[in-house]
Amino acid sequence: MIKMLRIDDRLIHGQVAVTWSKQLDVNRIVVVSDTISQDEIQISALKMAAPEGIKSFVLSVDKAAKMLNDPRAKALKVLVVMNDPVQVESFLNKLEVQPGILDIANYGRVAGLTGRDKVTDTVYLSEEEKDVFKRLSAQGSAFIYQPLPNDSVKNLDSLLEA
Repeated sequence: MIKMLRIDDRLIHGQVAVTWSKQLDVNRIVVVSDTISQDEIQISALKMAAPEGIKSFVLSVDKAAKMLNDPRAKALKVLVVMNDPVQVESFLNKLEVQPGILDIANYGRVAGLTGRDKVTDTVYLSEEEKDVFKRLSAQGSAFIYQPLPNDSVKNLDSLLEA
């Protein structure tokens, strides 16, 4: 079962590896990226960042969807981390069961602010990315903005309208 899908440029890092993993009581972290899944150096670095006792995987969109759609995955407690809203849309459309929580935080600053609008202090989106989230919301996949478990939850749709 996917407890949370989080969009975060940093992928596996302190907040994800420690805070969210404990909060969600996960036993797997799956980084989903068609690009990163082809880069052995990034794969190694991400796997090293995972907390002890939590298995981590770096998979393409198709491989991750296939793995998480397998009936045996229902017994797992999974945190999915991604860094590309377009790939998120593709991934969610391939899943048979939607994640429990859809969260975005710390996205868009790494790519640079040119052509991106500030949505929150830590989220910057292009028009194309905003359209992705609007389509996902229309399909019933509503994202929240919650950087840390103790932070207040904000609806991304509301933030995009502001």
